[in-house]
Amino acid sequence: MNQTATASPAAEADPQRYFWYGVWVLVMTVSALPMLGLVTIPRFMGYTATLVVHELSAFLYFGHTFFSNIWSLLIRKTQPVEVGIWARALLRKLCLGVTAPTAVTTPLFGVMLIDDWGGLTNVPWAWDAYFAFWLMAGFSVVPDVIRYARNRNAGNPMHGMMSGGIRGMLALVATLYILLYCMIARGSLFHGPILGALGIVNGP
Repeated sequence: MNQTATASPAAEADPQRYFWYGVWVLVMTVSALPMLGLVTIPRFMGYTATLVVHELSAFLYFGHTFFSNIWSLLIRKTQPVEVGIWARALLRKLCLGVTAPTAVTTPLFGVMLIDDWGGLTNVPWAWDAYFAFWLMAGFSVVPDVIRYARNRNAGNPMHGMMSGGIRGMLALVATLYILLYCMIARGSLFHGPILGALGIVNGP
């Protein structure tokens, strides 16, 4: 209890927080460019090889999202502090070794595939999938990667549990939306209204 109470002011007093806010803004700005049709990424491998990399990366990303949201949050909340510290350390390895690279390769190779069809702005369901992933990166993936990479609260497994749990559940919803509605049902809810409002495509 005291450990958590003393950790919060330290986090608020972080002298580097504005630098990392800038990193977040930079990542989100650059990654938004393909959605606006400003950047295309041509394939450097064959279509089948690119598809395999995209699908395997997406599978690993979803598996870790599901695992971390259910397993680690429960362990860190219910087990002794030592076990919670171990679970958080394992999560850090998974975040930097699985989440971070697959959060890059999954949309990157997806954009390469869609380039054959005219780019994201011409494929509504693919645009929606990328948009949902971009939102998820903004509120969950990028903050988590930064947080675990800095590792400022390694000794406090309860640090960020509430906000991390909420963001993790929202990320799981976004992942299911991408998988079930965009990829399988080939549906789109946001492509027309958003790009229409921006004047990039005709609205619905």
